[in-house]
Amino acid sequence: MKVNYYATLRQIVGGKTIEIPVEDGATVRQLLDEMISRYPALGPELLNEEGLLHGHVHLFVNGRDTPFLKDGMDTVLNPDDTISVFPAVGGGGDGLTRITLKFTSFFRSRLGLSQTEFSFKGTTLRQFIPAMLKQFDIADLLMDGGELKSHVRIIINGRYSYLLGGWQAEIPDGAMVVIIHSYTVSY
Repeated sequence: MKVNYYATLRQIVGGKTIEIPVEDGATVRQLLDEMISRYPALGPELLNEEGLLHGHVHLFVNGRDTPFLKDGMDTVLNPDDTISVFPAVGGGGDGLTRITLKFTSFFRSRLGLSQTEFSFKGTTLRQFIPAMLKQFDIADLLMDGGELKSHVRIIINGRYSYLLGGWQAEIPDGAMVVIIHSYTVSY
């Protein structure tokens, strides 16, 4: 089964996507056990002392975080499922803005993720974008020559970032930020 790793987990496993062998009918829990068996350094990064996923770790199956799957960690996997594993995005400390980050269309497809909690240092769009691009491999979909691509929209609490000051748009703690790839129709 192909598993997509993000941020610091990529250094542990040696890549973005790693094939993890599991038997037909394997569960999320069995996949996690196999991942840790192959890469023991993942253990402390993913699991707490009780052997449960840390609260800040997200293991997604087809874009859904495991706590929201019908059978949670006991969900049976299909060979074509998209698996994505995200470590903590940010730690505690002064200067961090904590937001809910949503991805649509091509962004969601690339990441196998529709929503996550995200933290970054600062409070503006200019500070948010580089922090987000460090965590998520979507620069080619988002940026063109240091600017947002013309068909990309960033929504902060329901308002377009360009109406809130462009790069200087304030992103308040607790905000909902949505990254949109707007479609164009040609006839």
